[in-house]
Amino acid sequence: MKIVSGLRIFWWLPLYLFVLYQLTLQLDTLASSPESSWQTPITVAETGVTHTTGTIRIPDNIHSLTEPMLLILHINQNIIIRYPNGDVVGTGGSMETPISRNKHRPLLFRLHARMVSPGDHLSFEIASPRRTAAIANVYIGPNAVLEPVWQRHNLMRQGVVKVLIATLLIAALLISSIWLFYPRRKEYLWYAIGTALWAAHSTNHVIRDIPVSDWLWAALVPFTIGVSILAIITMIYYYMPLGEKGERRHSRSLKYLWAGALLLAVPLFFLPYASGLQAKYHLVWYSLLVMLFILVLAYVVQIYWEQQTTKRLLFVLSGFAMLVFGMHDVWVYDRKDDITRPYLLHFAAMFTLLTQYFLLVRRFVLSLRETQYYAHHLEELVSEREQELEANYQKMRVMEQEKAVVDERERIMRDIHDGFGGHLVSTLAMLEQPDTRIPVIKEHIQDALNDLRLVIDSLDFDSQNITTALGMFRSRNSRKIKQAGFELHWAVEDIATPAGFGAEKTLQLLRIVQEAITNAIKHSGGNTITISTGTDPDGEHSFVQIVDNGAGIPSNYQPGKGLTSMRKRAAAIGAQLSLGNAFSDRGTSLRITLPLTVQALMQSPHTPV
Repeated sequence: MKIVSGLRIFWWLPLYLFVLYQLTLQLDTLASSPESSWQTPITVAETGVTHTTGTIRIPDNIHSLTEPMLLILHINQNIIIRYPNGDVVGTGGSMETPISRNKHRPLLFRLHARMVSPGDHLSFEIASPRRTAAIANVYIGPNAVLEPVWQRHNLMRQGVVKVLIATLLIAALLISSIWLFYPRRKEYLWYAIGTALWAAHSTNHVIRDIPVSDWLWAALVPFTIGVSILAIITMIYYYMPLGEKGERRHSRSLKYLWAGALLLAVPLFFLPYASGLQAKYHLVWYSLLVMLFILVLAYVVQIYWEQQTTKRLLFVLSGFAMLVFGMHDVWVYDRKDDITRPYLLHFAAMFTLLTQYFLLVRRFVLSLRETQYYAHHLEELVSEREQELEANYQKMRVMEQEKAVVDERERIMRDIHDGFGGHLVSTLAMLEQPDTRIPVIKEHIQDALNDLRLVIDSLDFDSQNITTALGMFRSRNSRKIKQAGFELHWAVEDIATPAGFGAEKTLQLLRIVQEAITNAIKHSGGNTITISTGTDPDGEHSFVQIVDNGAGIPSNYQPGKGLTSMRKRAAAIGAQLSLGNAFSDRGTSLRITLPLTVQALMQSPHTPV
């Protein structure tokens, strides 16, 4: 029951095949002939040869004809006609190999009435590359009667084919240009190849003087149509949707099909031409193509059976048209004795290839519209996401600012606790001791105030510049240094500040400088302190140096808590601390080296020397 139900889908097929058959009959005789009264008797000396001769009888009313013309509707393959005196009436081209081809071209020649007499005979010679020289349907009559017939025949045999070739080449060019911008869709490429090859095959109907030998041309004509059909089959293969598992069905069969067809095409190029073996193999080749096409048509019918869509229906319609017209042409090719019947496959080819062209262009347009839709949708989506990101960025920026404020507050509290708070705690502890002296307490309070000033100075925006921070340090500490009996020598010049050297690192640097000055005042025994800055010759380091003119570092010196604290602070800011004697072993030099580049930062040891 399922099969019977499925067959109902093709209720129209017998009627369609009948229409196609009737169409082939109409196209066989579409080009009308003149009235039979204008047909003139001809005699042919011999048939079934490559060259033959014959005569055409001049009608008795030749002198009463206005502009007498000679019309030959069917000739295989070329002819030369002469008057009774031997002068040439006309010719279809070269009679030598390769012989000019007029099998699909009617010939019309003008007759000069003074050159002939009623009852005379025109002589002719026919040439054909194989044993197929033949002539049929010859007319002598007035130009007004014969020329319109010649034009209609020429239109059907030449004009239609030329339009077909031009249409197919334009379609191939357009589809190939689409494939260049859409290379993943291989059906466009195979359609362009198949269409171009079919156009090349169709030139056999319009080219009079072939550019190669008869043998090679006779091999190329069937070969191009065969490869064209294979390309169209491949196009259908890529056009059809993927299977359920995302793969294409019958991919291996397609490879075998190509390999088998190319192998069967080899005899076309190696069988001898003159003996007719190549022509006999043509019939085998065309029959194989018909069987191949029947198999492919069965596949197209199957996929239409699975799902009835307009696109698949068009493939079925064009496939049956190709089959009917192709079988007609194979039958015509086999009837060597009948040269009046035309080949009709190019009519079905135009219908088939233009149908496929329409489907491919439609797919491209739909894909383009879908792409434009998604592009527009994507633009809207990107715009929405940009707005969301901007809103999130503003939120994150506010949160970062709040976090920076909190971090800075915590840093300030930590710095006050570690410095100013520590001094106050130690001062409070001294006050609780009964023997504490006022000068000592005063000194501790002064140290607490100095550390508080350092914290305040480090908060200033300009303090992130080392030179400016040192200048503010000088203004706050020069009086203290002078009161301690020391003279301050200032040799500070502008130096580059390392990247990311913020308030916290500036504070640590100033504490190292302050600790060095305090040590010089307490332990050096000198009377001058020199603070200087500069940049090393390598340009990768800058330095801050504190030098006194005291007794220098004794040989039995052991580092105390002050130097240990300075080293920790130097390591915290990525600096190198150097301690040594100055002024010919008199005085002490403390040098703080700061890396200016990433490379210098990686090379500089954090452990002080």
